[in-house]
Amino acid sequence: MLLPAVLRRALLVPLTAVILALQSLFPAVAATPTTWYLDCSASRNGTGRHASPWNSLATANAHLFRPGDRLLLKRGATCKGTLKPRGSGTDGAPITLAGYGAGRGRPVVSGDAATTEKAAVHLHNVEQWEIRDLEITFPDSATTRRERNGLLVEIADLPDGVGTHYVVDDVFVHHVDGDATKWSNGIQFRVSGTTRPTNFDDVLVQNSRITAVDREGLTNRTTWMCRPIYGSGDGCGSTVNWRANTGIVFRGNNISNTGGDGIVVRASSHALVEHNTVHDIAMRPMGSNVGIWTINSDDTLIQHNEVHHVRKLPGNGDGQAFDSDYGNNRAVFQYNHSHDNEGGFMLFCGGCGTGSSSHGTVVRYNLSRSDKGRVFDVTKDDNARVHNNTVYLPAGSATAVVHQRAATTNMVLSGNIFYNLGSGGYSGPKYTPSDFLWNGNTFYGHHPANQPVDAAGNTADPKLENPGGTRPGDYRLTPGSPALRAGGPVAAGVTEDYFGSPAPGVCRPDAGFHQLSDFDDGDCPAPDLAIDTGFESGTLAAWSPYGSVGVLTTGTHSGLHAVRVGPAQAAVEQVVQLKPRTTYRLSGYGKVSSAGTQVSLGAKGYDSAGSSTRHVFTGTSYTRGSTTFTTGATSDTAKIYCYARSGTGNGYCDDITLKEN
Repeated sequence: MLLPAVLRRALLVPLTAVILALQSLFPAVAATPTTWYLDCSASRNGTGRHASPWNSLATANAHLFRPGDRLLLKRGATCKGTLKPRGSGTDGAPITLAGYGAGRGRPVVSGDAATTEKAAVHLHNVEQWEIRDLEITFPDSATTRRERNGLLVEIADLPDGVGTHYVVDDVFVHHVDGDATKWSNGIQFRVSGTTRPTNFDDVLVQNSRITAVDREGLTNRTTWMCRPIYGSGDGCGSTVNWRANTGIVFRGNNISNTGGDGIVVRASSHALVEHNTVHDIAMRPMGSNVGIWTINSDDTLIQHNEVHHVRKLPGNGDGQAFDSDYGNNRAVFQYNHSHDNEGGFMLFCGGCGTGSSSHGTVVRYNLSRSDKGRVFDVTKDDNARVHNNTVYLPAGSATAVVHQRAATTNMVLSGNIFYNLGSGGYSGPKYTPSDFLWNGNTFYGHHPANQPVDAAGNTADPKLENPGGTRPGDYRLTPGSPALRAGGPVAAGVTEDYFGSPAPGVCRPDAGFHQLSDFDDGDCPAPDLAIDTGFESGTLAAWSPYGSVGVLTTGTHSGLHAVRVGPAQAAVEQVVQLKPRTTYRLSGYGKVSSAGTQVSLGAKGYDSAGSSTRHVFTGTSYTRGSTTFTTGATSDTAKIYCYARSGTGNGYCDDITLKEN
């Protein structure tokens, strides 16, 4: 029997209220992840199921993807336009973008040059995405180019300030015809926005190929990049808003035929760039470019890469394989192979920006062969350490070993092999020998008039296996080489050579990138971890001076030289590489010129609290003093100093040692 309408409505009201109450008590069950299919070659637009795929990017872009979903594109089919999907995954349930169907061909997304879109695939303000097995291109035949990207992952002003988990694996990006600005890339991870500080965390790009793109290959960038050591870069001025991107890993990629740079890491902390092959870079006139470089970042590690044939076109600068640009702290370049690059092996560009600086770049256990222009192109880098590299320059080469473009560099080079059959030497508009300290290097072949003084170095043939060969193995040491056990002290943390063989951390290493000698660190005395602590170089190349300082040739404790600091306030300082949670003893000899003057031998900044310790000398004859300190849980550097604290006289220090206690 049908109830009257009025009665039916009366019964429905309380029933609806009950249903709403029950829904509030029992949260909704998460939707089951769904696989969606897109075949742009299909004749009609379907439901997105395997048997009835979508056939347009517009349909996919209109869909809201949920955690765990998969969007699969048909292999062999080309979608023209921009794929810009919505929705984010969650921890453990990312959204996957990949291919489906038989055959080896990839699904293709090709940007439409008739649009103003910035990218062929554009992930915007979404996270927890994994992209695999795609082919991406954005051709544009227009004479006037605009910003174009193959894959652009962009986040801006996120509510929690962090975009997390992005994987790009086995993706092929090619023929991206962008403009000459650094906004155009094969693949870029970009932080935009100016309202809420935002950064990427957990980004992996691996096993992918990028070729024929303008301007850059694989990069990241951010609007949150201003800090004092970056100077006025990108118009920063006095603004301070630096926010590091974290978990950036670029691994195992092949990048070639770019108009500009190969790989660039910007405004990041502990980024890792490894096992990439980067070649035929800067092929078109698009400014100054480098194979792999980092800028405005902390603790970038660039290792196990091969970079070759970076061009340096007329009117362009740089052209090197690698670059520690300005605004960096503690960048490390190790176990890399550089060859046939028109601008050389390594650019130190700490002073390339107005008011900028870089600190503590380490270049170790690399091979540079047949690079051109200059091996090391130096534009200021405070406390750089260059050790255990092998450099080969063939006959007919005019490549300079060092080309210096700015003074006050402060670089230590130790245990390197310079196998120089060419005519290049040491040059540059600001070449200043006192900016460099040489310790235990091998100089073989050409000996220019201004070859550096290296009291612990040698000029004998290092007896490489096959100098002039094309394989890294051709530059191994052979038994009986004078380079065996001839290197200088190495920075803390080195455990292996280029080939993965153990390298000494205490014993004196072989010179060059290959460790052939056997060693037992337990049988060797602890090395002195500071450089030129007796000032026997006759310069302050290993030290940063403040106030009135100078190197003495009389009145020393021992040897030919000592250092004078004073009258107060005056000091010399040196940043040293150490190990966390380790105790060290700093010792040395000091005196003052007159009563009432004090000079300190000390260490500071060895833990997160910025602690300091010192021994104070007040006598007018040399006496020995020492102090100990323990590095913090995450501290791997400290600054040691000789400092005239007070009084009207001078202070003197000599024969300083820093050893693990």
